[in-house]
Amino acid sequence: MLAVLGDLVEDVVVWPSGPIRPRTDTASRVFRRRGGSAANVAVAAARHGPVRFLGRVGDDAAGRALTDALAACGVDVRVQRSGTTGAVVVLVDPDGERTMLPDRGSAAELTGLDPFWLDGVTLLHLPAYSLVAEPIGTAARAAADTVVRGGGSVSVDASSTGALSGFGVPRFRSLLGDLRPSHLLANRDESDLLGLPAGVPPGCTVVVKDGARPARVHVPGAAPVDVAVAPVPGVRDTTGAGDAFAGGHLAAVLAGADPVRACAAGHVEAARVLGLPGAGGWRGADCPAWT
Repeated sequence: MLAVLGDLVEDVVVWPSGPIRPRTDTASRVFRRRGGSAANVAVAAARHGPVRFLGRVGDDAAGRALTDALAACGVDVRVQRSGTTGAVVVLVDPDGERTMLPDRGSAAELTGLDPFWLDGVTLLHLPAYSLVAEPIGTAARAAADTVVRGGGSVSVDASSTGALSGFGVPRFRSLLGDLRPSHLLANRDESDLLGLPAGVPPGCTVVVKDGARPARVHVPGAAPVDVAVAPVPGVRDTTGAGDAFAGGHLAAVLAGADPVRACAAGHVEAARVLGLPGAGGWRGADCPAWT
């Protein structure tokens, strides 16, 4: 089984009508969505097989609504409840590029997991967000150790140049050496920042995404392979596309796909969210996105 450890938060997605006008109003469309990198990955993966989400939400109405919505998408939800549920304001420009203003709230306060949460987990996916803050970072590393000792493996998504820079690139690369992931996913900017694929742990497959351009798959001991992205008409919002890619990719890996076919499966999932506001639904059965 795939498990994803990390954030489940509310995304407040803002589509301004034009450039932001300081000190006055800018007419906008505003959407409330289920968000959080880990939760987005879980929803995409749940389209193809069993997946478990591990995280923390506030003991509040938002946390209850978000976990209900995630469960309605077919995800096995295991959460701690304390504090205040996190939220992220996502500003999306007309070309679909987004700028995020996160307040992770209780999501980053995940502490030691119930050991039963990891029963049956053969692949644990960790967005970098789950590794670069505390106490969630300690919980994530302990969970990874448990899964690996049980014969499973770990995958990591580089997630954010801002988060990586704040944590420290050498420190993150050292952490990858400790985790020894079987798969590392990154976009072009994250890959350049980390200097990929150089220096990754032995046996790690690296997938570098590049928007509408082909992704490059680096399999240890083999020449890199470029995997084309099918054209997607009407791209409006790239929020969560990388998470959807990860969910599709990892589900395919667990189903036995080779890295190239798994990459192609990731592209298919990413395409599903590009025409919609945000990455996920907020009202139960409206998965993977509420229109």
